[in-house]
Amino acid sequence: MKRTSGILVAYSSSEEDAPTNIPARKKRRLPSLASSLVIAVPVDDPALHQGRIRATPHVDGQYAAHVYIPLVVHPKTALYSLLEEVLDVTKEMVPVAHAIGDINSCSRNNSDAVVNSSRRARELHLSLSRPIFLRVHQREEFKQAIRLIASRQAPFQASFATFSEFTNDERTRAFLSIEVGAGHHELRNMLSALSPTLQSLHQRDFYNQPRFHVSIAWALLDPDTSMNGNVDARGQPGTYEGATPTEGTSDSSGDNGESSKEPRVERFRSIPRFPSELIPTLHQRFGARVSSEHTGGFNADTVAVKIGKDIFSWPLRGSHIH
Repeated sequence: MKRTSGILVAYSSSEEDAPTNIPARKKRRLPSLASSLVIAVPVDDPALHQGRIRATPHVDGQYAAHVYIPLVVHPKTALYSLLEEVLDVTKEMVPVAHAIGDINSCSRNNSDAVVNSSRRARELHLSLSRPIFLRVHQREEFKQAIRLIASRQAPFQASFATFSEFTNDERTRAFLSIEVGAGHHELRNMLSALSPTLQSLHQRDFYNQPRFHVSIAWALLDPDTSMNGNVDARGQPGTYEGATPTEGTSDSSGDNGESSKEPRVERFRSIPRFPSELIPTLHQRFGARVSSEHTGGFNADTVAVKIGKDIFSWPLRGSHIH
C-alpha cells in the first residue's frame, strides 16, 4: 500500500492573534522610615575627638567598658591648686597638651538654689582594668562582679608619689600621670578579685607589674612614632593628618550648586614624645608637694565601671580582700 505524503499548510496569523505589548505595572514606592526610627551608625571621625582614633572598630552589640576608682578634686583644695600649677607648667612646655578631668562644679546659694561655679572640679580615674569589650548579655554579669568586689573591700587611704609619662598600647597618645604610692596593696587585692571575671569573659587582665596612676594630661603622638617608636628627644610638635568626610559644601571649581563629598584633611598638632625635661622639671618644682600626705593623700571609697556611655558606681563597704 502506497502512503501519500502529508502536506503542511502554513497560515498567516491575523492581527487579532498578534501579541499585545502590555505596559509593565509601576511598582509602588514604600514610604521612607521616620528619622526617629533609623538607628545611627557610629562614624569614626577624629575631628570630633581632637584627633583621637578608635583603637578597636565599632561592633554592633558590643560595649567598651572600664573599671576605675574615681577621685573628684574640688576647687580650693591643696591638690586642686597643685594640679592647676602643674598643668600651667605643662602647657608652657607642651602647648599641644590637653588637660584631663574637667567637670562642672556646682554650689548652692543662700536660697539653696544650685548655681554654677566659675571654677571646675576635676574627676580623675585610677584605672583597675584595660579597656574591656562586653556583649549585651555580659553587662549585668560584669556589674554584679564589680558590686561584689565593692561589698568586700573596705575604704582605704592612698597617696600620690611621683610624676610619670605613659603611652597607650597603640602608641597613639602620651599621658602625663601621677603614680600612686600608699594604697598599692589594696589596689592589687582588687585586681586579684577582678581577674577571674575577666578571664571568664575572655578579657585581658591588667598589667603584670601594675603602676597605678591617674592621668592629668595627654598629647597626640606622631603616626611615625606610633609605628616604629622613633622619637625626637626635643619633643617638637608636628602635625597629624586625619581625613574626615564633609557633605553639603559648595564645589569651589564651579557654581553649579552640586555638593562635594570629597574628604577634607584635618591637621591635629602632635609630638613624637613629651620633652625629656618635662618630668624632671615637675619633680623639681612639685615633687615634695605631690608626695606629701597633706596634698597628695586621698580616700579611696568608691569603685566605678563605665559601660558604653553609662556609669555605675558602688561604695566600698566591706572588709579587706584576702
